[in-house]
This record gives sequence, C-alpha cells and structure tokens, in this order.
Amino acid sequence: MLSVTDLTGYMYCSRKLYFNKVLGIREKASVVSIKGTIKHAVFEDAGREDKNTLLSFRNTDSLESLEMNYRVVYYKILMFHIQRMKKELEAQGLKTLAVYQELWPFFLKEAQDKSRYFFALAKEKNLYGETLWLALPKAVPELKIISQKLELIGIIDRVEIDGSFVPIEIKTGSAPKEGVWKENMIQLGAYMLLLSEHYGKEITEGYIEYRAVNERRKVFMNPFLKDEIFELLRKVRQTLNSKELPEKTKDLRKCDSCGIREICYSR
Repeated sequence: MLSVTDLTGYMYCSRKLYFNKVLGIREKASVVSIKGTIKHAVFEDAGREDKNTLLSFRNTDSLESLEMNYRVVYYKILMFHIQRMKKELEAQGLKTLAVYQELWPFFLKEAQDKSRYFFALAKEKNLYGETLWLALPKAVPELKIISQKLELIGIIDRVEIDGSFVPIEIKTGSAPKEGVWKENMIQLGAYMLLLSEHYGKEITEGYIEYRAVNERRKVFMNPFLKDEIFELLRKVRQTLNSKELPEKTKDLRKCDSCGIREICYSR
C-alpha cells in the first residue's frame, strides 16, 4: 500500500524514496522540516479552535477584541508546539525563544487576517455566535482515506463540505508566482481520486492554500492529470519492487540539504 506522499517523494527524488521505503534509511529532521512541522500543526490546531472563538463572538464585540481572541489562540498553540519539538530544535542548535520570535510575526498576521475576515462576514450577514458558525461551510480536518482499489492511503489536511467534498492542502513553504507546484497538483489530484471513490461522487476540484502568500489556488481534475497520477503510481511501485537502486537525481541542488547525501553518494 502506497501513500500519497510516496508519489510526491518519488517526484522529488526516487533514490531517496528507495532508501527510505526499501532500505529503511531515513534522514534526520532538518531545521526547515522542523519549523515546517510546527507551522503546519499550528494552522491545523488553530482551525479547530474557530468554533469556540466564533461561538463567543457577539454583535457588541469590536474587531480589536476578536483579533485579541485569535492572538491568544495562536500564541498558546504556537508555544505548545514549540515546546513539543524542543528536543528536536535543540538538537539543531536552536533556542525555543529564537524560533518563537521568528514564527510569531507569521501567526500574528494570520490572527489579524482571520479576525478581519470573520468580523466583516458577521457584519455583512448580521450573524453572530452560533448562527455565524452554523452558516459557515463545514470542514473535516486530517481526513484519512484508504483505497483498496488504488492501493493508496492519503491524509487530507482539510475537506470542506458544502454541497460537495472539496480537498484543501495547506502549504507553509514558498508559492510559485502563479498556479501551483507540480508536486502539489499531483498530491491534490490523488486526494480527489480518493475522495471520489470514498464518497461515490466525482470530485473535480480542490485547493492548495499557500499560507506564505495567503492565497488559495484552485486545481481542477482532468483526464490528463488522472492519467499522470496512474502512471506515477505504476512507476513508484515498479521502483520500490526493484532490487536496483534508482539513479541519482540530476538536480544536484536537492543534494545540498539532503540528510543522507553521504550514504547515497557512497552507493
């Protein structure tokens, strides 16, 4: 059984995926990956707190008070995950205070943007508290789907339910100038296939949320994307079932930050 991240891992470096899945050789977490894990976890947990924050929101509350509530939410969650990853951070020579000072402006802006969005929506619809919450599209976080037909597992960051099932993938890294990165398109396309089978309803669109630029970019399913995913599944299975080590990547920039470069180059 493959995972959707195996597909994107193959696209990044098939040799690295082989070391990981077949030979059991995994790289230690890097500074970038640890910070990315923290940011991703904060986004997910803060999203789960939207309900409690909005249920207490009244028409007499100011934008400033709503923003302060969101600041408190993001601060508590950020501090929790920084402490949770303390050992990993210290192993990289990082102080928790320094990581907080680096990441907090990012989440402060998120708290400001979210409070402004919900405040404007409440004023426009004249809905507050529970009625505002009930009027919002519902979402299921971290939805895990297993397809016996595709022999594929995926954990979708969020699935919005509003007449259909719309997969949302959150990315905290850089965004392209327009559109989405190819690996992100494949990942979201695979999630659409999983959702289509799971719910027995064709899912034809989803979104990549690039939090660094605060943009949600749409991805459409089409026959070409579907064929590309099926072909990628075939290639990944063929590679992982082979006894031959894949060739090194031709993009040597990927090797610069790879944690298993020395092992890879010695083979």
